[in-house]
Amino acid sequence: MRKTYRTLVMQLCMLTMTMGVFLYSCKSESPNNAEAAALLASLDPSLAQAIGNQSGTTGTLRAADTESDIQAAFAQENDGSFTFNNTITVTAFDGVSLEVNLFQPANIPAGSKLPAVVFVNSWALNKYEYIVPAAKLAKKGYIVLCYSTRGFGASGGLIDTAGPKDRADLSTILDWLLANTQTDIANIGISGVSYGAGISLTGVSTEPRIKTAVAMSGWGDLKRSLYGNDTPRLVWGLILVASSYITGKPDPIVAQNFANLIQHINIDFVTSWAADRSPQTYVGQLNASAGKSVMISNNFEDFLFNPNGILDYYTQITVPKKLLMNEGIHASAEAAGLLGISNFVWDNAYDWFDYWLKGVNNGIMAKPQVTFQTRFNGPRVTYPSWPAPTVGNKTYYLKPRGLFTNGEIATSQNTTVTNTTILSGADTVATTGFPLLSDILSAQVGIPTTTNLFFESRVNGIVYQSSSLSSALKIRGKIFWNGRISSTLGKANVNVYFYDVAKSGTATLITHGTYTIFDAAANEARDISIDLNAVAYDVPAGDSIAIAIDTYDVLYSVPTTLVYGLDVKHLKSPQTTLVIQSE
Repeated sequence: MRKTYRTLVMQLCMLTMTMGVFLYSCKSESPNNAEAAALLASLDPSLAQAIGNQSGTTGTLRAADTESDIQAAFAQENDGSFTFNNTITVTAFDGVSLEVNLFQPANIPAGSKLPAVVFVNSWALNKYEYIVPAAKLAKKGYIVLCYSTRGFGASGGLIDTAGPKDRADLSTILDWLLANTQTDIANIGISGVSYGAGISLTGVSTEPRIKTAVAMSGWGDLKRSLYGNDTPRLVWGLILVASSYITGKPDPIVAQNFANLIQHINIDFVTSWAADRSPQTYVGQLNASAGKSVMISNNFEDFLFNPNGILDYYTQITVPKKLLMNEGIHASAEAAGLLGISNFVWDNAYDWFDYWLKGVNNGIMAKPQVTFQTRFNGPRVTYPSWPAPTVGNKTYYLKPRGLFTNGEIATSQNTTVTNTTILSGADTVATTGFPLLSDILSAQVGIPTTTNLFFESRVNGIVYQSSSLSSALKIRGKIFWNGRISSTLGKANVNVYFYDVAKSGTATLITHGTYTIFDAAANEARDISIDLNAVAYDVPAGDSIAIAIDTYDVLYSVPTTLVYGLDVKHLKSPQTTLVIQSE
């Protein structure tokens, strides 16, 4: 599906704002934190310089066109049918002031009670993020409260990263809402994008007064998002840390924990800290609560909050639920709705709230519980549940390469015992592309990352390729590479890229996965399983599938800058396999 220029520009701006580079209507001061700049300088000097350039300023970097679009959309909604108050502050348990926007239908009859929705800001944004969706809901008869979490916007305190203070703040916000408005305590919902989604999911799980949640581009397990398979998410982690200092007032533990992940130290502490901030930790409380429900929307090309983590979290939820998996990178599928543009995610969100908070029989629960959008803006496929009854595992076996041939992806088992050795220290043509830009072009514009695997370095990488497929391969979910490796240094980063190879030889990147070993002995063999990012994609009959393996990708931190040899072992038992969830 083709996108208009304006929609694309809007999505790029919204993504950039989510990263904290551009802000709209954000008046908070940026702290001058030399210690943070020094810490970031040790990780990425360019980002530290960016922080240094912003320190001590009160100016606002703005995506002016997008802000103008938001203001215009709000003005169009503001027809006098609701009131809007953006001067409210609520005092938290520790004296911190939280800034609030309040939307209410005009002329509420005395004694009546109305359903309410609380919106929680994304990372680096503030209470103005949802003014258009809030206006739409207020026109439909909802009381809507949007607030800036502590450390963002004009709210006081330090960023708590969805921790116990944020949970306490949410309860205080509900106290104020019930004391100062005609909110129906039995019909309160919560929603947010990204950071707001994480707080929404923990909120619906731990706060008894919240009945339902709509979480968009959130996470289930925070540690897995930032450190899945023991691999630090270098680019996204730096963006989060840097933007928190540029746009907010972070607790220093945020940067320190990321530094710990980069250095592979104090992991037990980071694990405990992240678990306290993970909705997955509280899923038991959610499931034990009567009358609750959850709708989740996430994006397949989200390399911040990995789709695999949200799929696994979703399977643990037993209350009424709905899952939308969309084409797009982090927060991109939700961006249009923030401007009031009708789209799949927000249309479902409004219907979800109408059903659960107003009792409107709009058919939302009769629709399939799970929907996947296929790659490159393809059609949606639907399922009654996840795991889906029609999706199973298809296993391929990997056979070693020859002197002048690639390795083979086959349906028969490997019978050759040999090692394939490659060296670290250099990237290959197998890559995720230019960080963020390649992802945007692929997911939003339909311009995929492509290469020709003929040029893959045999010194630094390995290619395995199948014969032409006799029928289409309908991938639905995760792909797993299972194998045995060793490193001459006991440290290694292993990246696996999955391609659809056309008859012309052009290889289109469909998905990828990563894994890091940092604590093995030299040449110690390890059995590992790498879960590639989940995807919905149809490999056409006549094409072949291929994977490439190397030891470096710009998205991820490496465990050592020293050159090492990586052995990929091919045995009769255990077999090296590629397992694909497919129809």
